[in-house]
Amino acid sequence: MNRSILLDSLRILAILLVFIAHFGQLLGHSSGDFFGWENVYFVSLGGVGVTIFLLLSGILAGLSGSSKQESYPAYLLKKVMRIYPVYWLSLPLALLGYALGDWLLERDIPELFPNGFTTDLIGSLTGFYAWMGLWGGPYNPPSWFISLIMSLYALAPLMLVFMKRWPHQTLAALFCISLTARYYVGQWGIPFVDQSLLDEAEGWLYRQYGFMPGRPGDWFPPCRLFEFGLGLYLALRLPRAIWFRFNLPASGIIRLLSDLAFPLFLIHYPFLFLVSSLTDLSLPTWLAIAVYVALISVAAYQINRMDQTIQRTRLI
Repeated sequence: MNRSILLDSLRILAILLVFIAHFGQLLGHSSGDFFGWENVYFVSLGGVGVTIFLLLSGILAGLSGSSKQESYPAYLLKKVMRIYPVYWLSLPLALLGYALGDWLLERDIPELFPNGFTTDLIGSLTGFYAWMGLWGGPYNPPSWFISLIMSLYALAPLMLVFMKRWPHQTLAALFCISLTARYYVGQWGIPFVDQSLLDEAEGWLYRQYGFMPGRPGDWFPPCRLFEFGLGLYLALRLPRAIWFRFNLPASGIIRLLSDLAFPLFLIHYPFLFLVSSLTDLSLPTWLAIAVYVALISVAAYQINRMDQTIQRTRLI
């Protein structure tokens, strides 16, 4: 598929929003605050960025899947090969950030497998920590996105079938499903999961802030069907040429920054401690952030380069 400057630009916007939110939360700035409908769609700017990522994923899935026929296992394998190599390449850095953060900030060596060897091995390799009730795990909290996007990709072919036949009705149904799921998990947590009295009390306390423990509204797939489905809908209903019509100056830089967005998303959080460490050394906040961004951008660039050397077609 040809590159779309419009979609690349939106991907850069999404990662910028994630960065702004996490910097704001780290530094106690209002840019990290949460807003919206509590216990339904209560997000920071980073949450808005994730919504843009899901919308873009749906658009790309619709553009690439609307004109080709392939078996479901082949389709799913392509998605695995698209997502997991970058994620696995980011794991050593996430582990390094996990260890360094505790050592530099607290002068303590963290426990290597805080949830047990098997749980942390499976959770970190699959990215499905959230389905174990552990959000993104100890090493890299944003990795909950892996379980979400892979679940949505697994559902995408079925969603496309309905979108092609009943586009408006399907989009409306996905909106209702997501809204209902968000309201349900915002009040009671994940359905069909038994909760103790202590869990219910903890849930009540968390709801006063805006979301349930483990934030299932973020990673539970039914809660995010509409955002992904809206991308499918737009890809199918709008003329294909719209996505490729725009041509902005410095398009090569836009493509490069867009390629770095996913590795940056995966490795930025474990190294946020660098900003605090640098400011403790009397660096101005803006300079500490600039040094941090430069370092993780170099790391993301190297991950992207290694990812591009993988012969996916031959492996598939």
